Amino acid sequence: MSEENIELVRFATEEGLNKGNLGFIDDVFSADYEVHTAGLALPKGPAAFAMAVEFWKRAFPDFTCGIQEMFASGELVGLRFRTTGTHTGPLMWMPPTGRTFVVEGVDLHRVRDGKVVESWISDDFPRILFELGIVEEPAPPVGAGPPAGVAIPGAFPEAKAS
Repeated sequence: MSEENIELVRFATEEGLNKGNLGFIDDVFSADYEVHTAGLALPKGPAAFAMAVEFWKRAFPDFTCGIQEMFASGELVGLRFRTTGTHTGPLMWMPPTGRTFVVEGVDLHRVRDGKVVESWISDDFPRILFELGIVEEPAPPVGAGPPAGVAIPGAFPEAKAS
């Protein structure tokens, strides 16, 4: 069942998000399909997926969701992705910038009885706005330390390399 669930989510991603084809949505999404996302306020049902596709394709006609990795456990299908798009259409109240964004994320979808019934979407909308130049990315605070994971030579003299 896991492989069938993966293929269902892959199909919806490639046909809907990448190609903009929506004729299949009633066959793939349940009547009470629910989307959890911080961005768009979407209704329940297959129309939620259609509205999301239309939102992205209007602002980014070349919008693509490149599947990096997929996995499944029971009813859940995980999708690690890289999305790209060139901002040539209106994005809510923001006029086109002509700039391109690239962001990565992970979504989770629940598949039951051969249909997607629920999705948790993790699009990084702030990162998209930074990359489009619509919002300025905040600078680190003055006096802030190095980014996480960066070693500072001599910071811990008691630590010895093994």
